[in-house]
Amino acid sequence: MSESLALPDLPRDRRPRLGMAASLGMHAVFALALVWVSPLRPLMVPAPRPVAVDIVTEQQYRAMTAPAAPIAEPAAPPQVSAPAPAAATTPALSKSPASTAKTDRGVVTATQFYAAHILNEPGMERIRAALGRIDPTERIVQLCNIEGLEQIRRAAPAYDPDTLVSYAMADTMTDGMKLSAPGGAFRSRRQWYEIAFDCTVTADYSGVAAFSFKLGAPIPEDQWEDHNLNAEDADE
Repeated sequence: MSESLALPDLPRDRRPRLGMAASLGMHAVFALALVWVSPLRPLMVPAPRPVAVDIVTEQQYRAMTAPAAPIAEPAAPPQVSAPAPAAATTPALSKSPASTAKTDRGVVTATQFYAAHILNEPGMERIRAALGRIDPTERIVQLCNIEGLEQIRRAAPAYDPDTLVSYAMADTMTDGMKLSAPGGAFRSRRQWYEIAFDCTVTADYSGVAAFSFKLGAPIPEDQWEDHNLNAEDADE
């Protein structure tokens, strides 16, 4: 990505790779138990698909991501190769009134925030309880991920994001209630894209007070495995 929103003076929070994998696994276990539909959806064009907010433990993530033993496949007759799929493209940012944000040189600065509204919807009780039990730094990450998904939908309706990983491509940096993610990634229709964002969480951890981001290019599929990125969740 040509530009980064990283805060230059923030102390680096060098998160271990195992911690990154465990946090990424937080997007896999409760998916069947939680599907929310925000009352803010009618403001968007087009209407998004439901999104799951998931939290798992490090042990659960290790079990889910353990490599399976290879299975011998019978020899298959030669086949004619199918044409290679078209390369993923980056949808343009929306210029419609539904995008409640200001854009300058590709950087979108939100003027409205949605994480608090989403977490207060009916059926989100278990997610709120789970957020209250995790480490404060990880709680900031999860709140910013929830906010980020909604901001992407509103700024670029051509995307259909279902997962955001703050530190997929680079470490995050924190300073108090602020999180800077210069190398995040989000998934839309089984394709991963780069995103960089800055996010500030409210003092009571109930929502987000500031959010700005810049969308990047599609991430090549041959890099997904190195960054624990999957085309779909294990239970899909």
